[in-house]
Order: sequence, then structure tokens, then C-alpha cells
Amino acid sequence: MTELTGSWRGRGMLLLRGEPEPVVAWAQGGLMPVHVVPLQGWTAVVPAGPSRAMPPYDDSLKTLAGRPVPSRLRSAIGLFAVDGNAVITTHPSGWRATQRWFVWSPRQGVVQPQQLVAGRPADLIAAAGTHEKGARSLVRDILVDGGGDARGLLSDLLDLLALPGADLLDGGQDPVTVPGSVRVEPDEQQVARFEKIVTDEARHRAELED
Repeated sequence: MTELTGSWRGRGMLLLRGEPEPVVAWAQGGLMPVHVVPLQGWTAVVPAGPSRAMPPYDDSLKTLAGRPVPSRLRSAIGLFAVDGNAVITTHPSGWRATQRWFVWSPRQGVVQPQQLVAGRPADLIAAAGTHEKGARSLVRDILVDGGGDARGLLSDLLDLLALPGADLLDGGQDPVTVPGSVRVEPDEQQVARFEKIVTDEARHRAELED
């Protein structure tokens, strides 16, 4: 994944337990082009270009981080380095499971995410499916430590949780070189419907405020 600029800045990857074919179908309903990459036990979704939606949904990394994952593709874990911070999301299995968030800042460590449901180390461990003894305390130690940078933190978490895709996340491997990888373009009609909904909601809020 190349380094991103402008409103599409940083690096990010979403790991899903679903098989590549249903992940491709899900990706077509999104707002941006992505690479769908089969990995060992997981399928990675990596942004392949800027979002096609209007601001603030033109930020590909934040939009991908916030997109709900259907139960058939969970559990899922998102790992993003944005503006120097690390953002980690967990989508546990189960019909009514709640997406949870971790936000890590340099020199501060993990901080309370604003207007989002905060995650716990146990949520990350459960989503990853790791059974390593003492993993919960090790995850907590990584998150509370404000040393280093966002990419190092994400790399440490991938290693600890035995998750694949480190080379994709740090840019060491181009997604198109992975066997079975496909580029998926968003459905333009879906993008248009999304923008209409957002525009109608904004107009309705303005009318209420008036």
C-alpha cells in the first residue's frame, strides 16, 4: 500500500474472517476502491484509492474504519495509522455485537475515543482468536505505553495476536502481488444513494434548527 496524501493520509487495513468472495461483494457496497487480499485464515481489505463520497466521507481510512461489518464476515479487526495516531477497531462475532474502538496517541498511549464505544484488551484477543497465555496483560502493556509511533504499535499488536498482513500494512508488500488479490471498485449507484441520504439528513437537520 502506497503512502497516502491529502485527505487520504496514513495506512490502514481491515482483517475479516469471511472468505474473499463474500468480502468482495461487501466491498462493492462501500465508498472507495479497495484491494481484497486473501491471507491465512483472514481476508484483508486495503484502500486502493480515495473515497468517492463527499466530505467528510472522502477520508478513506476513517470511512473504512467506521464501516459496519456484517455478522457473516466477523470477527474483524481494523488497524489504521492516521495523522500520527493509531486507531484499532474490533467487530466481534454475534448478531448484536458492538463495534469497539481503541485510539492510541504518541506520548499518551491509549486514550478515550470521543463519542465511540471504547474497547478492552479482551475484545482484541477475542476478535483475533488468540489463546496465548498472558495475552491480555501484554496487549494492555502495548496500548498504555506511549513510546514509539503508531506504525510500531500496530506492528507489535499484529505480532502479539498472531495476525497476518504486517507487510501489507507497513507498505512492504504491494497488495496486487498477493496471489488471489483483486481490486474492487465501489458501486457508483450505491455511492449516489449514500450521498442522497446524507444530503437529505443534513437538509432535515437544517430545517429543524431553523
